[in-house]
Amino acid sequence: MQADARYEKVLKTVRARLRPPASELALLAGVQERIVGRLRKAVPDEVEIGTMGSVAKGTALRGNRELDIFILMPRQWALDDMQKKGLAWAKQAMRGIKTELNYAQHPYLKAYVEGVKIDLVPSYKLHNMERLGSAVDRSQLHAEWANARLNERLRDDVRLLKQFFKALGVYGAQTRVEGFSGYLCELLVIHYGGFVPALRAMGSWRMPHALDPQKHHQDGHALKLFPGVPLVVIDPVDAHRNVAAVVSRTSMARAMLAARAFLQKPSAEFFFREKEVHSAARLRNIIRSRGTCTVLLSFPSPDEVEDVLWPQLRKTAQSLLARLERAEFRLFGHYFWSDGKRALILFEMMESELPAVRRAGGPQVWLARDVEAFIKRRKGAANVHVEHERLVAVVRREQRTPKEVLEEALQNPAKLGIPAPFARAMRKRKWGAALDLLKDAGLREVASDYFSRRL
Repeated sequence: MQADARYEKVLKTVRARLRPPASELALLAGVQERIVGRLRKAVPDEVEIGTMGSVAKGTALRGNRELDIFILMPRQWALDDMQKKGLAWAKQAMRGIKTELNYAQHPYLKAYVEGVKIDLVPSYKLHNMERLGSAVDRSQLHAEWANARLNERLRDDVRLLKQFFKALGVYGAQTRVEGFSGYLCELLVIHYGGFVPALRAMGSWRMPHALDPQKHHQDGHALKLFPGVPLVVIDPVDAHRNVAAVVSRTSMARAMLAARAFLQKPSAEFFFREKEVHSAARLRNIIRSRGTCTVLLSFPSPDEVEDVLWPQLRKTAQSLLARLERAEFRLFGHYFWSDGKRALILFEMMESELPAVRRAGGPQVWLARDVEAFIKRRKGAANVHVEHERLVAVVRREQRTPKEVLEEALQNPAKLGIPAPFARAMRKRKWGAALDLLKDAGLREVASDYFSRRL
C-alpha cells in the first residue's frame, strides 16, 4: 500500500470525527444571528459587527462552541473612546444575559448563551496592515487572509493539525501551554498545502527554523529579526510579528517527534490520546524506585489572569531552582502547576542533604592583596590551605537541606526576583514531598504528568 493511501485510511475516519455536526453548526449560526442582531440595534451606523475566530474561518473543531464577535469602530476614534463605547454597547446588547468583563490587550465582555461561549470584543476596523492597532485588531485581517486561501479540504486538514497538537498537549498560545495557536495551525496547513505535507516539513525542521508565507523579508532576515526563539513564522498581515513567538523549544521538539512518528506508523491514536493517570500505589512505587529527594512547595495561587499567572509561576520556580543550584544541589528535574486556586512547585534532587562543609576557592598566591582579604574573610573557616597555586577554604554550610536553603532564600523573595504577588502568596506556604501529591486524587494527574512523562 502506498504511503499516502495508508495515511488517508486513518485520516478519513478522523476527519469525520472532528467536523462539527449540522446540529452544532445550526446552533452556532442561530446564536450568532441573535447576538449580532442585538448588537446592530445598539451601535450607530458607522460601527460594524464582524465574527472572527475559527468559526468564521470554518476551522473549528467539533464541540468547540465559541464565537468571537467584534464591534468594529473607525480607526480615527481615540483608543479610550473606542474601548468604553464598545463595552457600553456590548452591555446594552446583552441586557438580560449574564456577562463578565475580561482583559486581554483590550477589555472585552464574555457571556454564555445556550452553551455557546461568546466574546464581545471592541476593536478598530482595519483594511490593511499599515494601520494596525493591536493584536486584537489584527484578528479581522487574519480572517480575511485565511478565508481567501482555505478550501474545504484545507479546512479539514487544519482541524486535523489542531487535534494532533491538542492530543499531544501543545495546542494553544496560552503561556501555560507555550504551544501552537489555531491561527498558526492554519498558516502551517496553508503554507505547506495540507496536513501530511505539514507533518513532513515539521519532521525535518531544525532549531531555529523560520517561515515567511507572504515573503515579507529576504532569506535569513526573519531569524535575525527574532533572535533566540526556536520557531519564527512571520505573520502574513504583519511583517514585524512572529506568530510562533510563544512556542517553546519543548513544544516544538514534541511536535517534530510526533510528526515523524505518525508518518512512520499512522494511527488514530495520535489524535485521541488518553491522558495517563496512574493509581496512587503505582505512583508510590515509581517515586520510591527513583531514589531521589523531592521537595514540594505549595501555596495559594495569586489572583491573576492565566496569561499573567503562568509566566510569573515559571519565573518563581526558576528563581528557586537557581538558588538550589547555587547551593550545590544537583537537580534532577522540576515541575510547576496551578489550577487558579492553588499553586505548587516540585523539585527533584539527587541528594536530600549536602555535606556539612564545602570548598570555597580563593585567589592565586601571588595576588598579595587578594590573598590577605581572602584569609581575613575566611577567618572562621575550618581551615585554609593551598592547592597548587590557589588558596582554598573549607567552610561550614549554614543550610544543608533543600528546605533550609529555600526557607532562607524566601526571607527576601525580592532579592531572588520573585514577583510580588507570588512573594505575598508564599507567606502561606506549606512544605512536603512528591508522595504528598498522592493524598489528593485531583493531584495524581500532576504526579503522573511529571513522573511518567512520555514523547
